Amino acid sequence: MGIEARISSKGQTTIPAEVREKLGLHTGDRIAFIEMNQGYLIVPRNRPVDILFGALADYAIPGTTNEDYDRAIGEGVSDHVEGGKKNRGGAGT
Repeated sequence: MGIEARISSKGQTTIPAEVREKLGLHTGDRIAFIEMNQGYLIVPRNRPVDILFGALADYAIPGTTNEDYDRAIGEGVSDHVEGGKKNRGGAGT
């Protein structure tokens, strides 16, 4: 499964040294947690954007166009703005 870490009672965890080294993380660096279908992607915030170019290529769906991605992003934003009411099965659907 990979490398694991334990969460403390305060909700804190230590990023294992091997992961910090591979990501080039140092004390005081910031990271972002990007939600994916099967978990979260941890992305260092201390790197220029061009380093991240292509980082999500493994998640691309063959045959999907930029317009498809734009539409999906728009739908996601719309769902977020509307309070996440779409496809929730709760009141108002």
